Amino acid sequence: MQHMQKIELPNEINKIIETVEAKGFEAYAVGSAIRDTLLGSEPLDWDLATNAPLCELTAIFPDAKIVNEELEVIRLEVDDEALAVDIARFRVDGNYSDHKKPDRVIFIDDIEEDLKRRDFTANAIAYAPQKGFVDPFDGIHDIVNKLVRMTGDPLERLTEDPIRMMQAIRLTGETGFDLHMQIYRVIYEKSTLLESISTDEMRTEFEKLIVGDFAGKGLKMLDGTGLIRYIIGDFSKTKTEFRKFEVLTERLGKAENKRLIRLGLFYTCFEKKGAISAIERLNYDPKTISRLDDALNGLEPIGFFADKFEFKQLIANIGMSRYKYLDDLSRAKQVVYNLHDRKILDRQAMMDEIETNNEPIFLEDLAIDGNDITYNGIAKDDKVGELLKMLLALVHKEPERNTRKELLAYAEKYANSTVEAAFRKMNW
Repeated sequence: MQHMQKIELPNEINKIIETVEAKGFEAYAVGSAIRDTLLGSEPLDWDLATNAPLCELTAIFPDAKIVNEELEVIRLEVDDEALAVDIARFRVDGNYSDHKKPDRVIFIDDIEEDLKRRDFTANAIAYAPQKGFVDPFDGIHDIVNKLVRMTGDPLERLTEDPIRMMQAIRLTGETGFDLHMQIYRVIYEKSTLLESISTDEMRTEFEKLIVGDFAGKGLKMLDGTGLIRYIIGDFSKTKTEFRKFEVLTERLGKAENKRLIRLGLFYTCFEKKGAISAIERLNYDPKTISRLDDALNGLEPIGFFADKFEFKQLIANIGMSRYKYLDDLSRAKQVVYNLHDRKILDRQAMMDEIETNNEPIFLEDLAIDGNDITYNGIAKDDKVGELLKMLLALVHKEPERNTRKELLAYAEKYANSTVEAAFRKMNW
């Protein structure tokens, strides 16, 4: 790759670059998209850099959205929004007096100067079809050698904006690269600077790491540098937790790289009390918290039921979406920890049978609804819901009874017999 003169960019990216160049400006594809292309993967998001001012960019691309007026960044949605392209003006950053963002930015006309502000050499590469590569920090060489190296002095770059420590670790999880020893040393010695970083920034970097193709390596690096305490807190891992975490770092890549599955695998490494505290620490959105709560509390119940009746009852109680998440997570744990798959196969066999026979699971699967019960004068108000639950239990056991005629007859029978209703679920 050191001697490569050209790479293939998507047609849409080529057209954007050509359009900007036709107006007398420069434009380059930059950053992680070039890195990933060199690594043989297909980026979905692209960053372009240009010396065209914002007023010119909005004139060239009138449909673009201005995403940051101060930094002069626009966004194009192309190919039916399957491809997102951000175009930013060349700039250099001023001092970082608050360890968060530069005090000021200066717009420039030199792509090499723009690349200097970028954190890692593998991301500080620019490319344009007619001009080839601009690679002032030998980033292509570092990609070949699978090395995370910084564009400047690691101590200076990591202390001026400490979130770069997490970004360096995340980069190892995305690419499988090794950290340069100087970066590792600075992170280890200056990690307390991360105390100034917002929870949202930490969570964002962690979520990007956890879905990386080499997330296990990233987690191991997170632990080795001590940064993991900013993700889970200061509690010490027990021997059991340590073993589970060690296995996870070695085999996480075998699990599908879906965010909620990977997060579920991570947090179930730890005892419930510590895991709950760690989840609360990162301030996840309500849906994620709900799924992770299921991961901590729901895996055991889906593995223990006596028969298909109890299996249907479980799914009816938690919903199909939650069940599928727990089933997917249990499959991932089976792969990662090399567990026995008998319970998974049993569940799959029952689910196949349910779907093949179109057996009812939920209230909406019943051949009648509350209006039918009310219209036929069987019951009203709260009693309607109670009867529907009784009928659902009936068809869970005997799915062949899920007909309008039979359910109306049973509804009337249950409504008129408190004894029948009270003992409807008992096996004699």
